[in-house]
Amino acid sequence: MDQACDEALKGALLELLTPLKGFLAALDRDDRIVGLLPDRDALPGLGATELVGLALGKALRADFVRVFDGKDGWDEIGYFYDGRGERTPYQVHRFAPTPAAGAAPSLGAGFASLFPEAAAFLLAAPIPAYDSLENAHKSTLANHARELEAMNQKLTKRTRRLKKAMDVLEARNRQIVKEMNLAVELQKSLLPKAYPETELVSFTHRYIPLAMVGGDFFDIVSLPDERIGVLISDVSGHGIAPAFITAMIRSSFDYLAPYESSPAKVIRRLNQEFAKIIDTDHVVSAFYAILDLKLMRCLYCNAGHPAQIIARADGGFVELGPGNPIIGMMDDFDFADEEIELGYGDSLCFYTDGIVEARDGAGRFFGVEGICRSMAAAAGDEVEGMADRLITDLIEFMKDPYFEDDVTVLFARIIDSL
Repeated sequence: MDQACDEALKGALLELLTPLKGFLAALDRDDRIVGLLPDRDALPGLGATELVGLALGKALRADFVRVFDGKDGWDEIGYFYDGRGERTPYQVHRFAPTPAAGAAPSLGAGFASLFPEAAAFLLAAPIPAYDSLENAHKSTLANHARELEAMNQKLTKRTRRLKKAMDVLEARNRQIVKEMNLAVELQKSLLPKAYPETELVSFTHRYIPLAMVGGDFFDIVSLPDERIGVLISDVSGHGIAPAFITAMIRSSFDYLAPYESSPAKVIRRLNQEFAKIIDTDHVVSAFYAILDLKLMRCLYCNAGHPAQIIARADGGFVELGPGNPIIGMMDDFDFADEEIELGYGDSLCFYTDGIVEARDGAGRFFGVEGICRSMAAAAGDEVEGMADRLITDLIEFMKDPYFEDDVTVLFARIIDSL
């Protein structure tokens, strides 16, 4: 009779477990499996033959987690590996074969007759939504993978285009650097390589361009009858354009200077040539002086350039201020000469505005006064010492040793022939 009841209970359990694809495991006190329903394929590919006698955790490589059910209790989920090596989550319920003292009857009591040696029972059924969630997860991962691949392809194409653009820019940059180097060499070639050979006057200069190439320029030419021509100019702006305008001025000056005894006529011709050829916003300030060392006089034309300075041997100073407009302001203008006497021991300072417009920390300009102070302090020095003193004083005066403009200065000293 008991055996018939057990068979009926077993059949009822199998009818319950089969559609759920669940299983009932009877466990001893060491959590070893001592019985299993169904006894075949309790999990896909695993039955009583493979599992009975093994510890549950080892047999199924089980991991258990507790999850709050959202109401007032906790559910247990077990992750089990089946005979195919697939890991599946199961809803898990544990039962004791006999209830604790004073507790309600346990569901495990009904299973005790089937597995008398069991100390606990574990009823497990696969979570129904898992497969759909897993498929949705796989689908989402596949979609992300496709999106990432599409993005990767776009990035690859953009990287190729960017590399091509970088190659073009690098080629252009190399060309610009090459052209800039040519401009630098051109400007270097424009500056005098040597001073006129004469025992009547000594020269020295200092040239500090703000950029690789600048707009400052000066030239010294020997003229007949113990005369020397000195031109200093400043093209507005910095870079290649002013450098090429400077080259044009140098070329025209070299052609005109030997044939014109009047600085004003040379400046007028330069202005005419500039107006015809240069169609930009650039303008040019210039100072051209002819030092007549036989008659001891200086004939000059100042076209919008800062006042040039003569430091007299007796300690006085004379400023040769601008009496004419800058080159490029008017297409044609009747530029005028001015004349001043020279004396032995006089020092002449030809410079551009980068010196007088240098500022200290309070915003004050170095100015003509700064040049005069420096020349007075170096009055007993040769022109080399005078030039070094001026640059040193200028740097010490400035807040930062950074020039805001090209700095060009040329010193000349009239030497007493006696």
